Amino acid sequence: MRKIVLKSALLLSVMFLISCDQDFNTIGSDVIGDDHFGLEKKEDVNVIAYTKRTGQVQSNNLPSNMLGYYSDPFFGTTKASFVTQLTLASVNPNFGFEADITTTDSVYLYVPYLSKQTATGSGNEPNTYELNSTYGEDFETATFDLKIYKSDYFLRDFGTNPEERQKYYSGATDRSLVEANLDGVPLNEFTGALASETTAFKFSKEEIIIYKRNAAGDFLDSSGNVTTDESARVVSQRLAPGMWINLDPLRFKDIILNASSSDLINNNIFKEYFKGLYFQMTENNPDEDALAYLDFSKGYIMMQYHSKDTDEATAEVKKKSVRINMTGNTINFFQNNFSSAYETALNNSNSTTGDELLYMKGNDGSVVFIDLFGPDTDANDVPDQLEQLRSEKILVNDAFLTFYVKNDGQKNATRIYLYDATNNAPLLDYIFDSSTATDPKNNKLLFGGILEVDEDNEDLGVKFKIRIRSHINNIINGDNPDTNKNVRLGLSVTDNIANSSSYDVFDSVNFGNEKLPIASIISPLGTIVYGNTTTDESKKLKLEIYYTKPN
Repeated sequence: MRKIVLKSALLLSVMFLISCDQDFNTIGSDVIGDDHFGLEKKEDVNVIAYTKRTGQVQSNNLPSNMLGYYSDPFFGTTKASFVTQLTLASVNPNFGFEADITTTDSVYLYVPYLSKQTATGSGNEPNTYELNSTYGEDFETATFDLKIYKSDYFLRDFGTNPEERQKYYSGATDRSLVEANLDGVPLNEFTGALASETTAFKFSKEEIIIYKRNAAGDFLDSSGNVTTDESARVVSQRLAPGMWINLDPLRFKDIILNASSSDLINNNIFKEYFKGLYFQMTENNPDEDALAYLDFSKGYIMMQYHSKDTDEATAEVKKKSVRINMTGNTINFFQNNFSSAYETALNNSNSTTGDELLYMKGNDGSVVFIDLFGPDTDANDVPDQLEQLRSEKILVNDAFLTFYVKNDGQKNATRIYLYDATNNAPLLDYIFDSSTATDPKNNKLLFGGILEVDEDNEDLGVKFKIRIRSHINNIINGDNPDTNKNVRLGLSVTDNIANSSSYDVFDSVNFGNEKLPIASIISPLGTIVYGNTTTDESKKLKLEIYYTKPN
């Protein structure tokens, strides 16, 4: 038995595909149904599908970024690091007179995780959260040696051509440029009580609460009096779960307070002066993995200091702060140690005959390419099978590609994305599908690609099914020779079905394409499905076309 992984995704609206020639749709308990009411069926269409290694992929300024270490039983391990530029929340700051970072001041960094509040605490008790987009069997217990460096490598906006945006890639080429330009010891290197923040860092779903304190750092109650009673503390600020790390005050005194005013006058100059931060995590135990998405765009550094508003000797010394935001250019780096089984599969893929098994892996892993309708023996740029279907003038009522999962220990991606790999664009069926669900990851339900899992064991995938009725109908019956071409299809994992944009790959010659879906780059997961050369006929990849013939 099987069910689609919808995770309580009740349909908010289920709409028929918006197509002027759409004649048939069915939405059953499995969303994409199997009943086609006696329509004629064609399933002997020639299909060739094979796996291609992506190599390094463009990974600068991604819509979401990850940090940590992930271990998949089949695909191997991935370690993610990150570099970001910084900007002053208020440029050209006036620090006042006799500015200094005192022993009661702190410099800290905060980057929120992706989370959702599930309950509200009473009084000064913490609110309850659950984290979204986390990976790893040991997410709550795995510890890391976290190092945050000042980067002296400038992330450019434009390349050598001033009309083209600069592209940075996920692998060792660009990572080595950053790591070769790190300034001294980590900014978060401490001894004593703060050392564990660095050497035993853990992701946490706990809310971060900041309490009111006096100038000496003592906790205050609602009357402004010093209190040692935790329940009497007054909450000054609540922050959603995130990375909260203390940074070296003396380093920031030198970098910010002692900076030339000309280096802080605007953010273009500031980004040249303080070029950014580099986050590097090393797992303390390779048998424990944890990886999470962080919303770096909402991250910041808060630097507290004291100064006078005037240069008078009797002027009051006040506590102040400067905020530095984590905005600007970014790069997410991935270090992979693929398993020998996965490496063998990548090396043995056959683009001529197709493969027995197909491997999709996010980040800089692999995608699948699919060619339909077989050879073109008369060399007229139209495959022979497609010519025959066009001559029959069939009415395409529905069409599906079904991918059966081969469970080989992998943690299956919960969704895959089929796209036009010739033009690196979404298919018509994707464009026409406006169906929505309570969980946005399950939008475009009619288009499909959502993992169906075993009824008794949700860790075991059964199949993915993707509807391509509009695409096939356009190829067979479309009358515009510029848009009815039999394009190559691409198949990737996706972490965000709403994102159909593409990014570049570093080596387009070996990959066989210049681009890759961004939604694949931002997913660490993979899956394995049966291809067109498997001997198991019940799981062989097939294109099923349901049709009626004209009278």
